[in-house]
Amino acid sequence: MSSTLRILNDRGIALYRDYLDALRGGRECEPPLELLTDPWCSARLPLEIPVEARDFPNKLALGKYLNEALRLLPHAQVERQVGLWSWLTLFYSDQVCPVSRYGRRAPGPHYRYILDLDFRRFNRHLLLGPYYACKLHGESAALLLYGPVHQTNQFFIELTSRQALFTNRGVIEAAAILYYDPKTGRAKRGAGTNDKPGTLRRFIDVVQQLDLTHDLFSMRGGDVVALLPGEFDPWKERAKAQKSFLRKLFKK
Repeated sequence: MSSTLRILNDRGIALYRDYLDALRGGRECEPPLELLTDPWCSARLPLEIPVEARDFPNKLALGKYLNEALRLLPHAQVERQVGLWSWLTLFYSDQVCPVSRYGRRAPGPHYRYILDLDFRRFNRHLLLGPYYACKLHGESAALLLYGPVHQTNQFFIELTSRQALFTNRGVIEAAAILYYDPKTGRAKRGAGTNDKPGTLRRFIDVVQQLDLTHDLFSMRGGDVVALLPGEFDPWKERAKAQKSFLRKLFKK
């Protein structure tokens, strides 16, 4: 199925929110896909942007697709357009809020589907988050965007909640070098363990300290990794086995 991208207006967003509330209240109801084309609930864009109803294997694939699909629209307008992202999440209902094995949909908080412009929840939108991560980081967003579309992994939550880290390409590359496993397409085992040497929380603490004395924004991922202390050596050693992948990933 394909469609032409539109924008949900206030009425359409309110009805979409009512649908999510109904699901949360235990009702079984189908997504109100009629809102997508209803002229009382949605509006056309100045450009005709086709979008396809695909099954994305992970959020990285989704982010790449959205960047390609929306490439003709100015990013500054796209990223804060609540109606556009609400339309897209409704269009991709089966991806963002799939039917469970028990035959029910179980939505999370509204900000995962209806874009919330508050900086604390902005990147947690299930479609804008992958779109923005891919726009900033390309393939090196793989660590942030593994897993199905309707789930948000720990690395995305921890790194995007710290804007200075999330927007730093060298830092995100460094995290991918250390913790992403290209063979499994997921984080390496144990990388997200709390309060263990060299794992994600320690990476965040150390990088924030290094940022006080180094210009991390000017560095590539390998340069950031080289600054990390000895507790990260086991992760650096494991990364050496990935050299061919990393050269392709970061074009080194």
